[in-house]
Amino acid sequence: MPPKTRLDAVVKIRERDEDTARIQLSEDQRRQLAAVAALEEARSRARHDARTSGRAQDWDLADRAHQRALLDARLAEHAVTAADEKVGSSRANYVAAYAKAEAMRRVVETRRADIIKEAEKAEAKRLDEMATLLFARE
Repeated sequence: MPPKTRLDAVVKIRERDEDTARIQLSEDQRRQLAAVAALEEARSRARHDARTSGRAQDWDLADRAHQRALLDARLAEHAVTAADEKVGSSRANYVAAYAKAEAMRRVVETRRADIIKEAEKAEAKRLDEMATLLFARE
């Protein structure tokens, strides 16, 4: 079992922040994929021409529907752009949180190694003293 240090609580906090940032990044990536799918759907609706031979009112209705489909496609493009920016921001936040957590993990591992080294030195010193006492008895 590794020895405890005073920085263990800090590491837990940094790892919790890292997990939160990772979850936020995955949610933003999911939203980005949904926005891209919505954009593709809006573009396919905008490409569809519903005008057929018929009355002028039907053409007018089809033309208005086409204009609405073009507007929806434009709005979907803006949503994709916003989602891309949000993913970039979330990715930067995650990278920063990961770097902070990793730095603290390295510091704690160094401290643990020092604690173990000191404990081994103390044990070796104690064993040397016992050996000296036993040797001096003879």
